[in-house]
Amino acid sequence: MADRRSLSRPAMGSERGAGSMLILAVVIVLFMVATVGAWFAGWLASGARARSAADVVAIAAAQAQHDGREACSVAEETAINNNAALTNCEVTTGWGEFVVDVSVSAEMRPQVPGGPESVEADSRAGIVSDEG
Repeated sequence: MADRRSLSRPAMGSERGAGSMLILAVVIVLFMVATVGAWFAGWLASGARARSAADVVAIAAAQAQHDGREACSVAEETAINNNAALTNCEVTTGWGEFVVDVSVSAEMRPQVPGGPESVEADSRAGIVSDEG
């Protein structure tokens, strides 16, 4: 009877530690997925931050133009105050109308080696009459 039991039963210790290695592999994969997810979420937030800064800069520049001040200098100052850099500013004027087009660049966070360093966004604001 002792011989039958020893033949049908696997030897103890032949798969010892296999569960630990499996758990370690699962933990490593989950850590990598979480890291990539955090980078991606940060990049999406950077894009949203750049779009928000562009909108604020365009509105501030349009208000300055409406008040008779230099729109692009106000745009540059507003961009700096919103942790962005003004990359383009154009004012188009007409008969009592104007449009301010701005482009801003914001730092991409988190910085990943080989990844993008900044994100750009454009916005437009002004006064345009529908009367013809």
